[in-house]
Amino acid sequence: MVLRVLLAGGPTSVHSRIGQLIESAPDIQIVAAVESGVEGVRLAHDLHPDVVLIYAHSEGMDGIEVARQIVGSGELPDAHAVMLADSAEDESVLGALNSGVRGFLEKEAQPEALVEAIRAVARGEAHLSPAATRCVLDKMFPFALAGPGDDIERSWSELTPREREVVSLAALGLDNKEISGRLIVSHFTVKTHINRAMAKLNVRSRAQLVAEVHRSGIVRARSGE
Repeated sequence: MVLRVLLAGGPTSVHSRIGQLIESAPDIQIVAAVESGVEGVRLAHDLHPDVVLIYAHSEGMDGIEVARQIVGSGELPDAHAVMLADSAEDESVLGALNSGVRGFLEKEAQPEALVEAIRAVARGEAHLSPAATRCVLDKMFPFALAGPGDDIERSWSELTPREREVVSLAALGLDNKEISGRLIVSHFTVKTHINRAMAKLNVRSRAQLVAEVHRSGIVRARSGE
C-alpha cells in the first residue's frame, strides 16, 4: 500500500527537502505540495490524502488552525497529520496535539524519523520527536517525582548497563516491542528491566519513569556520548 501524502504550508525549500528525505521510501508518495495553509485545507478535502504534513508556520493560516480544519473537524476521518516546526516549543506541540495531530517533528528531522512518523500516524499511532515528548511530559508532570536531580543521578548509577539502555530507549518514546527489536531480546526481558528500573528509581509507573529521566537530563546527556 502506498501512503499518499500532502504537504500543507511551508516554503518550497522545505517541500524540496522533504521530497529528498522521503524519495527513497517506496511506500510513500507526495500527491501535492502547497505553501498556503488555506490551500492545504482545500486540497486535503479534494484529494483525501492518508497523511498531511503540516508546516507550523504556514502562509495565510497557522499550522495549528490548518490541522484543526483537516483532522480536528471530523470531516476527514481517515486523514492523519504530522506537524513540522522550526523547534519543539510547548505552545506549538500542545496546540498541535489538541488540534488532532498525531505526529510532531522538527523540520530538520532525519530522513528515517520523518518516514517512520508518516508510517506511524498512518497506522493510527503517535510519533513525537524526543524534544516534543519532553514538552508533553513536562506538562503532564510539572513537579519532580523522585527528588532533586542528584538523587536520580545516584539511583541511575545503581541500574545495570542493560537497564539503563532499556530505560533510555523508553524515554525516547519506544514501546516494549520496539525496544525488544532494537536490542534483540524478548518482550518479557524488556518488561523485567523496566520494572526493576522503576523499583530502583522509586517511581510507580512507566510514565513517571520516563518523565523523571527526561527532566533529569540523563538521556539528553548520554545521547551525545
